[in-house]
Amino acid sequence: MLPDFNSYLILLERIFAFVGTGLYLIFAVVIVKQVSMMTKNVYDKFNGVVIALSYIHLALAVFLMLMSIIWP
Repeated sequence: MLPDFNSYLILLERIFAFVGTGLYLIFAVVIVKQVSMMTKNVYDKFNGVVIALSYIHLALAVFLMLMSIIWP
C-alpha cells in the first residue's frame, strides 16, 4: 500500500510555491536596482512615482514570500 500520497503532493506544491516566490523576490530586487540606476541617469518629474512603485512591488513580493511560507 502506498503511503499518504496526498501529503507528498502538498509538500511538492509548497516547495514549488517557495521556489517560485523566491525567484519573484529576486526579480523584484532587480527591478528596484534598475529603477534606482535609471533615476540617477535620467531625470524626470515622475521619478518619485516610479521609485515608489518599485518599492511597493518589492514589499508585495516580500509579503507573497512570507505568505508562501506561513500559509498552510
